[in-house]
Amino acid sequence: MARRSDNNLIQKLNTFAQLLLGVKIFRFGFFFYSFLSFVFWFLNCFEVDWLYLFNWLFVLPYQLVSHFYTPQGVSADFSLAIIGGLSLLLGFIFDFAVNSLYTKIVLLEEEEERRVKQRRMKEKQINRKKSVQQEQMGNVAFEDSKLLFLILPHTNKIKRKKEELELTFQEVEIWKQRVNKKLIENISYSKPMQKGYYRKNLFLLYKDFNYADDFVYYIKPTLDSISLEFRKYGIQVGFSYVLSALTDIQNLEKELDCMDTILSLNFINEIIVTNRFKITYDNKGIQQYHLQIKGEYNLSKNLSVSNRQPLYSLVDKKKRGE
Repeated sequence: MARRSDNNLIQKLNTFAQLLLGVKIFRFGFFFYSFLSFVFWFLNCFEVDWLYLFNWLFVLPYQLVSHFYTPQGVSADFSLAIIGGLSLLLGFIFDFAVNSLYTKIVLLEEEEERRVKQRRMKEKQINRKKSVQQEQMGNVAFEDSKLLFLILPHTNKIKRKKEELELTFQEVEIWKQRVNKKLIENISYSKPMQKGYYRKNLFLLYKDFNYADDFVYYIKPTLDSISLEFRKYGIQVGFSYVLSALTDIQNLEKELDCMDTILSLNFINEIIVTNRFKITYDNKGIQQYHLQIKGEYNLSKNLSVSNRQPLYSLVDKKKRGE
């Protein structure tokens, strides 16, 4: 029930963010149109000859104003001034709406942060009662572990005819960039401590490993919605992505290099996790997901060096009937 409430909260945040963008555009448009109207009214007072070229800008507003105002004489036409005043008023109304929406978004973000903190506090209370085993990861405290995420989009053209050509390499890269941009927009609420690209693949780093369950819960429907959206453009999108735990920020590039090798195994639309993730996850007091072994793989980029490590996939316990 709590997760459904959190999901509704995220949907509200996305809705208000989209409304805020639209209202900002209207606010700017009315302020600019007001400025334009007053400038042209001023020039019209001096009977500037070339003003008739811009009559098309004011045809509809003139018709609306004419219902309640008729100029008395050629030299006393205040129609443009009235249009400018009304546009200015609408601009202030939309400015008020922008401020109201922004306040609402801030309140929703604060509520989301409060709920996340409450969940994390409950997990930490349970974790304190358990003895933490740090095998294969040194003596670093579990609470210091960070969550690392690396993702690779796969894009293909949806062929409706056999003779249609495949996407070129350049087109694939362009669509990947668009998918990554959309992904960053859709998960901006999660506020990663660091994000960037490693070998053209997007990575996200979160300061608290306890965020893992919540992240997995939200990332799957987010990726599904992105895939559905790009189908409208005739593009089929799949994802290879991997999660790991990081205890020392100095090892970020080394861990990303290992995760990049895992991406090359092309496990598409599966949540793959490293052995470091499993060890840390097994020490959590509450586990929403089951870790299912995928097998052992050589994760060394040097073919002469063997670096076999087990990999796992995350499976929802509810789907397994547990």
